Amino acid sequence: MTRPIVYGAAMSPYVWSVRLTLAEKGVAHDLVSVGIDEFKSEAHLARHPFGKIPAFEHDGFVLYETQAIMRYVDEAFPSAPLQPIEVHPFARMNQIIGVVDNYLTPCLLADVIFQRMVAPLTGRATDEAAVSAALPKVRHCLGEIARLAGGQEFLAGDSVTLADLMAIPQICYFKKFPEGKAQLAELPALAAWVNRMEVRQSVQVTRPAGV
Repeated sequence: MTRPIVYGAAMSPYVWSVRLTLAEKGVAHDLVSVGIDEFKSEAHLARHPFGKIPAFEHDGFVLYETQAIMRYVDEAFPSAPLQPIEVHPFARMNQIIGVVDNYLTPCLLADVIFQRMVAPLTGRATDEAAVSAALPKVRHCLGEIARLAGGQEFLAGDSVTLADLMAIPQICYFKKFPEGKAQLAELPALAAWVNRMEVRQSVQVTRPAGV
């Protein structure tokens, strides 16, 4: 059996989520770097026809879309199941993944992390107005994730699930900004969850440089 290959940029939160899933399962993998200028290349479009990251390959099976890849990894490799068997935790995991994908990403990743970190790397000025407009939406999303998690050790229960691995990368980035520190200070249970996640070996071995 060959090592899985993840195609993408290490700094991408979605690539990080896939790599976290592999690390939690104890599966070694190779990361093939795909930069922003390569998203629309013929080689990458053959892997991901929508020109995004990550893409994934394992034993000749090619897959794209982060959630699909994470679920594949959990089901294809033994040990440390990352999806609950019980119906309520399973539903909560899926609900929180949906919140991250559909509500948190458009405001936090697209309007805060991109503006503060990616735009300067591509020679663009940071649009502080976009950041300011996004912050209340981010606060709403984080507050709802905290409410759904309640007082549990992890977001969907007493063990790590795909929900934790989907959410933690973007929140780790946000924690670096003053606004992120301030919002997490208002959500002590969520801040404690971030701290628990950050000391996990999976986070330590996959954490992008500078995060």
